[in-house]
Amino acid sequence: MLQRFQHLYSEDVRIEAERRFGLTGVPWEPMTGSHSYVYDYHRGGHAVLPVVLKVTHTLHRTANEISGEQDFLDYLAVHGVTVSRPVLSASENYVEIIPAEEGEFLAWAFRKAPGALVEWTQWTPEIFKKWGAVLGKMHRLSKAYKPSRQPSGEEWRRPHWHEDEYWDFSVATPGVEPSLLSKRQQHRDWLMSLPTDADAFGLVHTDLHQWNLFWDGADVWPIDFDNLQFDWFAMDFAAIIQNVVICQAHNHSLGQHEYWSGGTSMDSQTFLDYFMQAFMAGYRTENTLAPDWIQKIPGMLNRRHLSFYFDAASDDGFRAKSPDAQASGFPWRTLDQLRSEVEHDFWSQFDFSRYS
Repeated sequence: MLQRFQHLYSEDVRIEAERRFGLTGVPWEPMTGSHSYVYDYHRGGHAVLPVVLKVTHTLHRTANEISGEQDFLDYLAVHGVTVSRPVLSASENYVEIIPAEEGEFLAWAFRKAPGALVEWTQWTPEIFKKWGAVLGKMHRLSKAYKPSRQPSGEEWRRPHWHEDEYWDFSVATPGVEPSLLSKRQQHRDWLMSLPTDADAFGLVHTDLHQWNLFWDGADVWPIDFDNLQFDWFAMDFAAIIQNVVICQAHNHSLGQHEYWSGGTSMDSQTFLDYFMQAFMAGYRTENTLAPDWIQKIPGMLNRRHLSFYFDAASDDGFRAKSPDAQASGFPWRTLDQLRSEVEHDFWSQFDFSRYS
């Protein structure tokens, strides 16, 4: 995504963003980001405040969408969720708009979450339980959330799942076979048939995998709400399960083990049982997901797996790689392997009835 607007970006944009959030002259350290330029700061004043500054372009998000993200984060923080609270600009705005030669750059900031990413070898049932609890709390609070209104009276509303261009069938998808296009239509038809009552549907993270949370030794801190959208709570489960199961299976295939497993190799269903036992125990301390929705999680997982395939198949650079190169990074699959798994509904093999 950055490639779409990096030719418009300059140090002048960063410096202007610094100035508007009161960060001028503060040493900065760039961090990686796929859709935004991300910087780690310390904000001055009576107390030093670690701050993350992000800058993206209107090609990726609108100012209202980012304000909606910040508004929801503030709502969660006020109600006790361990998330990074927004930092207002000197003009008391969630988002600052910086003109560019084409379009505009958008800057926003929030407190840096304590802790750090957790290596998969350090996963423990305690972390799984806290992970489930924070997700349950977010879902419970999402049920009562109402987007704030900007001065014009419009809501700072995040998008609904079907507004993503992935579901726009008029957009060309070179490299994707007709049978997979048909499967995407089937998924959309299924999703459109699902109820959207408050106990099952709301504003959700959609990407709370292990690389989007910090662990401070006592609590899990969700980060990176860029994909925040109105979707089913079951989709949050799918995003997490897909990533932990694939990661664990890959590392175990290499003969590597988490310290808590004592070197015992677990197949994916066994690991999923181990993970879900602790995760659901934590989730149920904050919220309840009805058994019929837990049964729909494999469908949401197949939906995410299909989107992985679309991303890979539509990428000329990825298709041109050798099979070994394709499988060198997450999700550690060649394009052919991914297509086969999608065609056979890979995630339907897992038994979720035991988690109801």
